[in-house]
Amino acid sequence: MRLAIKEALKGKANTYPNPRVGAIVVMDGEIISTGYHKRYGAPHAELMAIKKINNDISGATLFVTLEPCLHYGKTNPCTEIINPKIFSKVVIGSRDPNKDAAGGMEKLLQKGISVEGPICENECRKINKRFFTYYEKKRPYVILKIALTLDGFIAEKNGTSKWITNAKSRKSVHTLRANCDAILVGNRTIEYDNPSLTSHGVGKDPKIILFSQNNIDTKTKKVYEHNPIVLNKGENNLDPKKNVDEILKHLYSKSIQTLLVEGGGITISHFLKADCFDELHVYYAPKLLGKGLSFFHGKNSLEQNMGLTLKKVEKFDNDIKLTYYKK
Repeated sequence: MRLAIKEALKGKANTYPNPRVGAIVVMDGEIISTGYHKRYGAPHAELMAIKKINNDISGATLFVTLEPCLHYGKTNPCTEIINPKIFSKVVIGSRDPNKDAAGGMEKLLQKGISVEGPICENECRKINKRFFTYYEKKRPYVILKIALTLDGFIAEKNGTSKWITNAKSRKSVHTLRANCDAILVGNRTIEYDNPSLTSHGVGKDPKIILFSQNNIDTKTKKVYEHNPIVLNKGENNLDPKKNVDEILKHLYSKSIQTLLVEGGGITISHFLKADCFDELHVYYAPKLLGKGLSFFHGKNSLEQNMGLTLKKVEKFDNDIKLTYYKK
């Protein structure tokens, strides 16, 4: 199954909105075929592995990281191509959280194929954490990103923030954007920085999400060249939890699986106060302001634990990036 996971990872971010899936065919204790889902619309991992084997075999075992699908989409159901004359057993890594696709396990049993699993379930879920969050929590997977000076400011007092970090750090942000479905910023970011919020050619551009822009000249702002989704704050804009819940509910209805929140401070603080995020990406640059704009608008105590685990430390010349995962 761990070999199947390695196969799945070859799909990178190209499979969206489908999950990354890997498959391994084993016969008499030896691997005779492998396959993975390369991109959305392409054949699924099971078909890629099955196409490589000799149909004269029997009693083989298929290892697949996600329960074979049971629905018609861009391709036919994977359960249709798993032939009981070839396979006596299927081992799955995790069940499918998508109700439209789930049920493959039961279908295989009806066909007389033995089914085992989930096996290595945590690892199989981890490679598709955004997919599972979307279907199980009914909201996008949320990544918060901030860039700070060493003394903890996101901008000068007048709102100037170009550029805190260096070019290599910004290039990594462009890569992060290319791997997210949508990006959300606040009004002040649009007003002061006039960003494009694109991937700058690194990959696909995320869909831009904005709040209502009543006091901003939309003709002069770069983001309006990309047909952004504009949200109204509504009556609950002073309640971070209700505000964030409404935003995520709306984006879920738009089939957005991953949301990148780039700030500024008020917008980031809403998600922090609502305790509704999955990753926190912090870029530190070796600069000092003394006075400036803070990224957190609120008050906590030292006893309050945000439940963050440091997963990665990266160096971009003299900048440092810390990546935290929420428990």
